Amino acid sequence: MTPFAPGPRGHFLLGSLLEMRRDVLGLLLTGHRQFGDVVRFHLGPLVMHLVCHPEHIRHVLITHHENYDKDTRSSRHIRAITGQGLLTSSGEFWLRQRRLMQPAFSPPRLIGFLEIATATTAAMLDRWQQQVQKQPQLDIASEMMRLTCAIVGKILFGADLGDDALIIEEAATVAMTRAYRKLEHVITLPTWFPLPANLRFRRAIRNLDRVVYRIMAQRQQQTTAPSDLLTILLRARDEESGTGMSAEQLRNEVLTLLLAGHETTANALTWTWYLLSRAPAIRRRLEAEVAEVLRGQAPTPGHLSQLRYTTMVFKEAMRLYPPIWIMERRTLHDDVIGGYAIPAGTSVLLSPYVTHRHPAFWNNPEGFDPERFAPQVELAPQAYLPFGAGQRLCIGQHLALLEAQVILPMVLQRFHLDLLPGMNVAPQPGITLRPHHGLPMTVHPATGL
Repeated sequence: MTPFAPGPRGHFLLGSLLEMRRDVLGLLLTGHRQFGDVVRFHLGPLVMHLVCHPEHIRHVLITHHENYDKDTRSSRHIRAITGQGLLTSSGEFWLRQRRLMQPAFSPPRLIGFLEIATATTAAMLDRWQQQVQKQPQLDIASEMMRLTCAIVGKILFGADLGDDALIIEEAATVAMTRAYRKLEHVITLPTWFPLPANLRFRRAIRNLDRVVYRIMAQRQQQTTAPSDLLTILLRARDEESGTGMSAEQLRNEVLTLLLAGHETTANALTWTWYLLSRAPAIRRRLEAEVAEVLRGQAPTPGHLSQLRYTTMVFKEAMRLYPPIWIMERRTLHDDVIGGYAIPAGTSVLLSPYVTHRHPAFWNNPEGFDPERFAPQVELAPQAYLPFGAGQRLCIGQHLALLEAQVILPMVLQRFHLDLLPGMNVAPQPGITLRPHHGLPMTVHPATGL
């Protein structure tokens, strides 16, 4: 008989639920250190398996992906925000949506949006120039959120979101915080129950819908043919059926792209600035590359392949602080992973945060070392998965890298960012991995670039 995986005993009734709510990252890391590459957790009546080894991750996401779907607790709570879309669906519906949307995210098409990213970043830096003369301190976490929301908004809708950006940012924070808080409880009251948190959540969804549906209606009334992603999605047709997306499906995908597309990239950039502020030698080398490659100019398509160290730095930041720090799958049929039984109906957790620290695959795993991603270095498959793996590799990965190759160099050309003295920065797990209490930094004009 195949044995069950080892794991913490926890409370006789609650299991590890309280530890998860108190420090989920610590729980997962400790579980891996103590029990190995497959760890069985009890969260009240729920059974979950943390799978840490790259070969086991490959088993779940690639070689046996048909046995693991996304009909999970986490997807259900996210679905309350985004609806049934690319992020939360499985099976034939997911495959159809992926086929419809994939062409819009090809690297050649995304290069056409480079000018939007450079112009929007330049506008932010001009605003900083005015602000830091009076107060040389900014919350870089908030600034990166505003910037990536503006960039994704322009790429998605072909227009400046203006005041809608603030509405989106506030509503997204409320909705995503509420979704994660519900994951921390085994039993939750339905969204329609009139709790204050539920009322705030429903108001946030209404605000998001109001913005998205209005912009969709405006676009459908236009006689011109802009080249933004919304127009591409409006025109997308399935090759087999010849049908496009319904208004509700389009709303779901647009909202998914808007929220996930800016939130994850903003967090990755924020963690990059944090790490650079603590590694002066790495920052100086990055500044040297920016000076040599760009020579004071904004990035162009020809520059991107030359910004090698910039890309290495960003990838290493996503190794240490992956925005999507955990993924969940539901096991459809009994399986065996690493010699342990994985019963049907139980959840499998894949944590890039944990696997990116696996000592068998990463030397000095807590160290910040961009050389891990030098072109000549070969990484073990699935040892690095900030964008997932397999069929469900994140559709926005090329856009995230493009934004990083624009934003990091352009900021470094004009400003020097330093962490406030004595500032204790800790990760705050939610739907994404943010710094707890933001990232206040001093911002001074750069010299020598």
